[in-house]
Amino acid sequence: MALRRRAMDLLARREHSRAELAAKLRDRFAEADPDAIESVLDKLAAENLQSDRRFAGEYLRMRMRRGFGWLHIRAELQSRGVPDSIVSELVRPDEEWLELAGNLVDSRLAGQKDLTPGGREHQRLFRFLQGRGFSAETAHRSLRKAISRNPAASR
Repeated sequence: MALRRRAMDLLARREHSRAELAAKLRDRFAEADPDAIESVLDKLAAENLQSDRRFAGEYLRMRMRRGFGWLHIRAELQSRGVPDSIVSELVRPDEEWLELAGNLVDSRLAGQKDLTPGGREHQRLFRFLQGRGFSAETAHRSLRKAISRNPAASR
């Protein structure tokens, strides 16, 4: 009963992946039978109190709001134990990522006029986008859009 209560307390604070929840329960209750932990997790999933799909969806939205790209988010979800089938279903490259990358470029360029293709600022922004988890293609496309939106910036 203490296992379930602790799991419910953790889930009341935020969504957790099954793997995260299992690790936290094992840490807290080192003497507990692993089968008992799995049983509690199975019951929580059956009651829809714990869902890897719901966790992944919330995590995806939260990381997108903070400006991270799909490659970064996909790796984070995998490291948190979310099954690949759910990650592949929810985190796919599409035009939404291009818009997000474009918004990041716009915010980084606020007030700056010099974005020469291949120039120092262009390269810096490209590396920034890749570091945030955007593909090279998305980074290039978002930078080209930024240049085309402001032709004076490319002089």
